[in-house]
Amino acid sequence: MWLVSSWFRVVDVVIVHQRLSKRVGTRRAYKPSWHQYSRLQLQYRALSQQTSKKMPPKGKRKAREETPDKNDGTVSPPPVKRPNAGTSSAAATSFFTPTSQKASPIEFIKHGSLLAALWEPVASSSKAVTAPIKDGKIKFAGFDLDSNLISTKSGKTFARDGEDWKWWHPTVPSKLRQMFEEGYRIVIFTNQNGLKASGSKADDKLKEWKKKINYIVTALNLPIHVYAATETDSYRKPRTGMFEHYLSELGADAPLVDMESSVFVGDAAGRKGDFSAGDRKFAENLGLKFLTPEELFLNEEPRPYELDLDPASLPRSAVAPAFEKKHPLEVVVLCGRPGSGKSTLTTKYLVPLGYERINQDILKTKDKCIKAAQGYLKEGESVVIDATNSSRDTRAVWKGVADKAKGAVFRCIYLTTSETLCYHNDGVRAYSGMKSLNPENRTSVGSMAFRTFKSKFQEPHVSEGFQDITVVDFEFRGTDAEFDIWKRHWAP
Repeated sequence: MWLVSSWFRVVDVVIVHQRLSKRVGTRRAYKPSWHQYSRLQLQYRALSQQTSKKMPPKGKRKAREETPDKNDGTVSPPPVKRPNAGTSSAAATSFFTPTSQKASPIEFIKHGSLLAALWEPVASSSKAVTAPIKDGKIKFAGFDLDSNLISTKSGKTFARDGEDWKWWHPTVPSKLRQMFEEGYRIVIFTNQNGLKASGSKADDKLKEWKKKINYIVTALNLPIHVYAATETDSYRKPRTGMFEHYLSELGADAPLVDMESSVFVGDAAGRKGDFSAGDRKFAENLGLKFLTPEELFLNEEPRPYELDLDPASLPRSAVAPAFEKKHPLEVVVLCGRPGSGKSTLTTKYLVPLGYERINQDILKTKDKCIKAAQGYLKEGESVVIDATNSSRDTRAVWKGVADKAKGAVFRCIYLTTSETLCYHNDGVRAYSGMKSLNPENRTSVGSMAFRTFKSKFQEPHVSEGFQDITVVDFEFRGTDAEFDIWKRHWAP
């Protein structure tokens, strides 16, 4: 009897537990063994307590059953109609255009620090890039990119990604197509120093920039050359390296470029509010007609502008500076900014007078310079200290060297070349490629060297112990071929 009674109890618990399982949403029915009986009873009690709290009032359940069409959660709501996003004509055309007729993404080739690409629509042929040719010559319309053909949608100075761009003005695409149909080749020359860094972030930035260019050329749908200078070197405007590379890509057999009919358009024009005059200087270096985007796309009148330097207008001289050696043993200290002409003055005019040159760029350390100067003086040779020597403390070191050499006279040559002209000379020396203008193959000193000189500079004075101070104002001294290179714009 005890065994039968126990089994009936188990059956009752299982039946009740299955009902509770269905009520709380549990599909699986438990089948306890004999030794799980006690545990099952405890679970049953716990479930009973939980279910009693979760069960809604009986009246509400009935109301729900009587109104099943009301969206109270018992039935699925009707499907929501999605708004029609629409399909652009470009997307539709792309979808139905055979793959063989779709234009390929623009592909850049790296030439040192220069990125170069030629993009053509599939419908065009190679003749579309080289034609038409008039009188055996071709003409081109060159353009800066940022703040000239495009601007950012975000309103920020620099684009956030490849999609952060818009046309500088709605008339840009139609104007470029008009110029192409008039026989101009469309060429973009852009400075992109922001792409020069290395690492994963730089790679992402370059990828986004290429994506943006692909959007632009696809939207224009015209044959187009794109050149991007990614370093501060001979490719960077206003230097003409990008244009020279463009000519090389045309090939030796290409027709001559009609520079008089060609044009360059850019926003860096030297006007009030412009960050530089680099685009205008680039056009002047090439002898091209120059327009601003306001003049080309909006038909506005030219605004006043000012260039910080016009090298071609500066004086030339064919004679040596007015300086002569007056004593058997001298220590001559040069003082002047980087690029002021100190090394040229030393090698061309002072060394022939009998001075030995002391230069830290060559000897590397100041201690070696002092030791070398002392050695020459001990042998009875005069020395010239070819360095910036910007402060009194620096010049005092050489006063001490002169005092230790018996009979040595302490003199100074002060080169007053302006900072703007020094930047120009630094560019000529580093990027012109003319050996006679950079016989020691020097690289650019960079803006930091100019800032350092400016922060430390103290004008030399006879109270420092100089017997005399010769002031030398800059005048270009060189051949006509050298002047032809030097007179171009080399700094933005």
